[in-house]
Amino acid sequence: MKNLHLENIFRAVFALALVTTALADRIELTDGSVINGKLLSAEAGKLKVETTFAGMIEIKQGSVKNFSTDEAVNVGLAGGSQVLGKVEVTDAGIKVVANDGQMSAPTANVAAVWRQGADSPDTKKLKAESEAKNRNWAYEASIAIAGRQSTTNKFAAAFGFKATLASAQDKLIFALATENASDNGVTTADRAFGGMDYSSFYSAKNGWYARTSLEKDATKNLDLRSSSAFGLSRRLIKNEKQDLEFRVGVSYLYDSYAAIYSSALVPVLIQPASSFSSAGLDLAFLHTYNFPNSKLTNMIAFTPAFKAFSNYRLHHESAWELPIGSSMWKLKLGVANDYNSKPPALTDRLDTTYFTNLILNWK
Repeated sequence: MKNLHLENIFRAVFALALVTTALADRIELTDGSVINGKLLSAEAGKLKVETTFAGMIEIKQGSVKNFSTDEAVNVGLAGGSQVLGKVEVTDAGIKVVANDGQMSAPTANVAAVWRQGADSPDTKKLKAESEAKNRNWAYEASIAIAGRQSTTNKFAAAFGFKATLASAQDKLIFALATENASDNGVTTADRAFGGMDYSSFYSAKNGWYARTSLEKDATKNLDLRSSSAFGLSRRLIKNEKQDLEFRVGVSYLYDSYAAIYSSALVPVLIQPASSFSSAGLDLAFLHTYNFPNSKLTNMIAFTPAFKAFSNYRLHHESAWELPIGSSMWKLKLGVANDYNSKPPALTDRLDTTYFTNLILNWK
């Protein structure tokens, strides 16, 4: 009795397997092998098939002899004809059986296949082009304030603003920042910065960029720094989690430093005013990694001068952004390093800044 019960189970499982196989779409390859599964789509010379043994697989259309479907699908031919119907195998290739007739064609003439309810390749292309042209503004305002009044008096404040106009193909960024700090009446930070960065991709991986910025930093005796660059960009990684972009171009840098005097009653000139200007290279990596609830950004730029490659600037910045409650607020923690290989006298080569900013962002 027990053996009879097991035999019935095996028969039921076997019958279910036969029905599943019978209902599956069938793709026969030129080497004689057969793949059973669900034909999801065919476009750009590749068939996407959902299988029970390997998940979703892609098959080159040149390797397909013929195929059939157990449900009606949309079939588009190279000549422009489209029909909705079940696909059957013929000696010459395939035929699509519709409610009002049928259409036959060699398998090689099939330009696209898509399921009912799905977008055709042409529709997807039009939607992608429309999305790429759709630009939206996004804004950020940041603030960081710290102070102390006691035996020692300290104060530090930093403000920033960024406006970004972005689409799937290009991005325009305007940025402003100011920083002021004092320690017992001695100024330890007095910096102002403004810049613009534009990048555009004419293909999935290749594009171009242009940037310019102005900066003033009294604590470094920097009266003015003007930096501009343009060149080519290449996306090395682009997916939902991370984006890695490499830039190479030419730059122009102008630095103007104020004269340094002693603080005596009769000021004595210690360092005369100076300036430096030169065209140069512009090399940079820009990286973004999206975690489930935060984002990490990294940037490193190297700009050697053509006058002397030993005279270069190296800039690095890494920041971690954490949302706070509402999507409009986030906390940004990071570190920035500026290295000048040949700074003026009495100025350090390396300047390291640690920052924690509260950011309000809106669209």
